[in-house]
Amino acid sequence: MKQVCSLLWLTALLCALSMTTKAQVPPGENDANLSELLYRPIKPTAKLMEGIEPAIQQKPVANPALRGNINVRTLKVAPKWNRVADNNTQLISIDNTHLLPAGKMQVMKAEAFCTPPTVTIGCCSYNIKDESANKNQLYASPASVFNNETDARTYAESLTPKLPFFLPFRNSKVYPAGAWIYDNGSGHGSVDFLKTSDAYGPGIDPTFGVYASAAGKVVTAMWDPFFGNVVIIEHTAADGTVYRTGYFHLRGGFDHDVQNAKNTPVADPSKIDARDTKYKKFANLPNPSKQLWGTNDQKLKVKAGDPVYAGQQIAWAGNTGYGGAGWGLNTDGTPMNPNTANNHLHFMLWIKSPNPATGVDWMEVDAYGVYAKSEDNNAGCYEVGANSAFNRFFAPFYPSFHNVPVEHITRYWGYYTGMGMALQTLSVHKSGNQYLASGSFQYGLPSQWYCRINMNSTQYQQYFDEYYGKGYIPRQISVTNDNSGNPLFTVIWKQRGGENFAAVHNATDEVYAAKWKTFVEQGKMRVTEHVAYYVGGKRYHAGVFGSSNPGGFYMYYGMNTNDFTKKFDEMNKAGLMTVNVNIEENGNQNSVGGLWWPRNKAYYSYMDMSPADYQAKFTDLTAQGYQLFRIQGYDNSSRFAAIWTK
Repeated sequence: MKQVCSLLWLTALLCALSMTTKAQVPPGENDANLSELLYRPIKPTAKLMEGIEPAIQQKPVANPALRGNINVRTLKVAPKWNRVADNNTQLISIDNTHLLPAGKMQVMKAEAFCTPPTVTIGCCSYNIKDESANKNQLYASPASVFNNETDARTYAESLTPKLPFFLPFRNSKVYPAGAWIYDNGSGHGSVDFLKTSDAYGPGIDPTFGVYASAAGKVVTAMWDPFFGNVVIIEHTAADGTVYRTGYFHLRGGFDHDVQNAKNTPVADPSKIDARDTKYKKFANLPNPSKQLWGTNDQKLKVKAGDPVYAGQQIAWAGNTGYGGAGWGLNTDGTPMNPNTANNHLHFMLWIKSPNPATGVDWMEVDAYGVYAKSEDNNAGCYEVGANSAFNRFFAPFYPSFHNVPVEHITRYWGYYTGMGMALQTLSVHKSGNQYLASGSFQYGLPSQWYCRINMNSTQYQQYFDEYYGKGYIPRQISVTNDNSGNPLFTVIWKQRGGENFAAVHNATDEVYAAKWKTFVEQGKMRVTEHVAYYVGGKRYHAGVFGSSNPGGFYMYYGMNTNDFTKKFDEMNKAGLMTVNVNIEENGNQNSVGGLWWPRNKAYYSYMDMSPADYQAKFTDLTAQGYQLFRIQGYDNSSRFAAIWTK
């Protein structure tokens, strides 16, 4: 066991090392890996889905002649951060200073996009009460705001999310179906989510939990004869951009929903096949099934005025309102599919109207950024990594993520950096021959920084020199191996202060020991970053020495797990905190290293976590206000070591 150390001083705050616990999920939900965001191809529109009554397709808007007066041609089109290239699957061409200038992004060329999208669909305009403001709001399609496709498209291309939006469900059996345009060509202006056919049947409730897509305030939570139970949430980004999301056909409690359905006003009882007529018959069927209507406990969990956080459960999916169940009912009110009766979530995203003079308050936006049909040949358009002419609003992965393919991180690099987030930590590791990434984009970090992914030794030296010339030094280093066993470096740089520093990589034990003597023993510097890695069975080191040395530090490497755990306990009792746990992979034999500084904050440190253990611990600790400080994936991406701080 190799060990090196320096002076320390004490401070008393919280640290803990314990077993992981399973994250809790709402009753009836199927737990899923949240890091994956449950993305899967959209399915063609099911027959038992929504349709739009001609009477409500396009309600007249105020001053329709003014549509298109907004000068959209002067808008700067947003950079296509969903089309950033990967250089030969190794060096990732990503510079990030401030908000990632578009000129620093490498855009794919001559690639076919999904089916040519149509922004100005003939759907849909709805007047819905804003309960917080006590007035109606007109929610409408771009066709009500722009009088031609060219202007609408130009505006849509300029849109980029200013805060993260997440999928509004957690059940791994849920998939998206009807999209911006139905397969029959009729407009939809939203997306429908429902369970796969193998997830329901006789006696199996087809519902699933519905979650707030982003943090915000509930402005509407009420019953509407067409929409059923509807919730609308307003979201305000840090830069002041305001969005709204809508959740329709929700369950509001068995007794509540059946009674309101029975009271549904029918426009023309002679129209026996009209949806309102069929829906009222559906409500009056004898012995209504709780499988289709839900229970009294399955009701709205929020009310107008309530603040909500992203991922908070707000309701349960249902089929309420004749716009929900009515499309999937026979003339006598019996459901075409007796197991679901068209249970699903109708989800909508709106941005404030770019031309309020039209009378439109909120304009519909395609959360997937596709603006196309959901037919078979478009299924892949809704997957992460698909090419599109528009930026998608649904997050491609969570800001804190694990086991996400590196190409997704690079392709959607601008999603979080464009919101002012920066990388706190990033680890690249392999699963077979595939490169995966784990890390965390966070607010509150310095806005000036650089990151390079999977550099070989020569490239690392080149970028080190370049960024040093710009005043940046490495803050965090991750090392994996290419398919030939050579080291690949992933590095986050920070702006250099007034301190002296020295950095090394590919240093043998002997070389590193000499550097230690020069910079630590003689120069009185401390180690600010250190990783040990193996190439061809031989250990090498990469790291940084810095002159800023408030209170000293301890550093160890080459330890077995038991010795490391003992050392962890010893350091914790001495008032130090772990700022790095480095798993040194050498074939099937791992050793462990660590870096300790005087403790100045509460923290938790864990290693040897499975992906499920890591997700559970992440969920538990973030709920307590901790943020991910450092992560490393190892053992073919089957294990994680991580540190959280508060």
